[in-house]
Amino acid sequence: MSAWPNEPGGNARYKVAIPRISGKPPLPKRQRVARACDACRQIKLKCNGQRPSCAYCSSTGSPCLYSASKREVRQISLQRLEERVQDYESVLGDVILNCPLKNLKPILKLISERRPEFLAALQQSTRLPQNSPTLKFNLNLDRMHITYRDKRFGEGLSLLSNPVILTKSIQHWTSLIEDDVASHLLSFYFTWENPTWHLIDQESFIHDLETHETRFCSPLLVHILLLFGCSFSYGLHSFTDRRQEKALGQQLYDEILQLWEREKETVDIPTLQSGILLGLLCCTFGTDRLGTELIMRGAAMYYRSGFHKEGAPYFQSANGDLRPSMARAQMLISWGIFDVQSLASQVYKKNSEWPKPPSIVFSPEEATSLDDKIMWRPYPFQTPVFASNTYMIARFRSRLAEMVNETATMALQLQGSPPIDDTWAQGYEIYRKLIQWDRELPRGLLQERNSTPHSLCLRMYYQCTVINLCDIFEPHTANQPLAQSDFDPPSIKSHAVEALGSLILLYKHFHGWKSVPIVMLHYLCVAGIHAIARLSPSEMKWMKVLESSVLGLWNMAIGWGRLGKAFLKIIAFLLRAQKVENDRITPKTAAIMGQLDGAYWTATDAASLAADYVVHSVPSDVAVTAQSVDDLIKAAEQLTL
Repeated sequence: MSAWPNEPGGNARYKVAIPRISGKPPLPKRQRVARACDACRQIKLKCNGQRPSCAYCSSTGSPCLYSASKREVRQISLQRLEERVQDYESVLGDVILNCPLKNLKPILKLISERRPEFLAALQQSTRLPQNSPTLKFNLNLDRMHITYRDKRFGEGLSLLSNPVILTKSIQHWTSLIEDDVASHLLSFYFTWENPTWHLIDQESFIHDLETHETRFCSPLLVHILLLFGCSFSYGLHSFTDRRQEKALGQQLYDEILQLWEREKETVDIPTLQSGILLGLLCCTFGTDRLGTELIMRGAAMYYRSGFHKEGAPYFQSANGDLRPSMARAQMLISWGIFDVQSLASQVYKKNSEWPKPPSIVFSPEEATSLDDKIMWRPYPFQTPVFASNTYMIARFRSRLAEMVNETATMALQLQGSPPIDDTWAQGYEIYRKLIQWDRELPRGLLQERNSTPHSLCLRMYYQCTVINLCDIFEPHTANQPLAQSDFDPPSIKSHAVEALGSLILLYKHFHGWKSVPIVMLHYLCVAGIHAIARLSPSEMKWMKVLESSVLGLWNMAIGWGRLGKAFLKIIAFLLRAQKVENDRITPKTAAIMGQLDGAYWTATDAASLAADYVVHSVPSDVAVTAQSVDDLIKAAEQLTL
């Protein structure tokens, strides 16, 4: 029996190939998109997932936004709950440890009724731990990105992908935080505060920070800049929520006090900068006398050391490539220190520590060249973007600081006596120089074209200088010499106040009060006091100026300390003295005034506030003629408010 061809052992030549149907070429695998953007999801369009903008959003020009996923929402909720638990535990621990037993009994009774097992655990413990466990602070840009996905913050707004300052060496200088937190906090400082004063040369500081050199960097200076950063940082879901910033700030401040005791006699740039910055912090804490001493001490030591002189050895370098950077750093730092001590001399009525300003200054050509292609954006957001004009503003701010210094010196020479003819002539000459300064201001620095914080602060600095100059002469206009008839202090001051109010509103419009340079405490106080005399139901501008000043001081008090609250109490006192009813102020202003609980000045306020801060330009029709915080405290204590 023959075998079948395909059976084992069959003849292979009988095998027949079965024809196959040719298939289509395999389709390329479609790239899956993890999540569609909000716009594509709403119209049920396939999103290509491109970042920062998908194809559809790019074609329509609309912002490409992604709502938080369920997992991210849970992560945010858990993070907030953990922060709340830590906060409650901390408060309860302070209550248990610090309250007298007779005041503690109602609290313990309430706990026993609600949570008896918790009270039993407390009773079994001999004492609560004095020091809280070390926590990893979550103050970084990633934290803001997570929160940002949970809530819309306005069309077109998006966060930067990385901090402006990136450090990888913070552990060399401090053990309190890690690189991501340090990068975040330093980015706040160098975006918002430093461009106003320029006490620190950013390039030189960052170079030494990363290379562990100490010509422009030190552990003390690093800790102080991080503490400033804490005052600018905030929770994106609520910028008044700064609990972590407060906790870290306290640790940094404790370390600063120890470092200061070890380094304060060192005569180098980082130590002198640290002393002045620490003085500014003390002023915001309400210890003005200590703060001004530190500011003036640092300025005097800098001047006596000759660091401001051209060719100063400290700023010399054997490396020829670094010489331009050293010259730039010297000009910025020298004028920054002169600027701060001049303002302190004016505001606190202190003798200037500098007989004359620095001789080194940026030329217009140098400033223009250095400013080329430098942009400013409101960290941590990407927009709006402005031309920074950092060096041109520094050039004009230095010229203005000269006139501030002259005005402060002239006011001290009068010592409360009426101005004589020579003083009127000197005041008129300063006013003429101020007008010339304003006329020469480049168009690119006008508020209509440049609304960076440091540009707006420059304009506020000018207007407050004009107001301060007029304050010296305004009470004595009846005896004004005919030779200075063009110098009309009341009219000039009125125009300056109008301009200052507009600048406050402009600042609020562009930047709000999330992160604000420390000098804004002064500008908001002056604007708020002057707004009171101009309140009218038919004039909305000054109601808004007062509201913006009060809101600004309220929110700055959260980050900067007692001085903001002291200024709010001054405004509350003047509102009551002028019998301003609630229909002449906005509901927000009334709400904040109500939060002061009617206790305008407590014994604690009077004891802790150094009262050196001079309050200029109290409206003349107010019965109180006090000129300082100390006088206002005493006046308030004598009146039934």
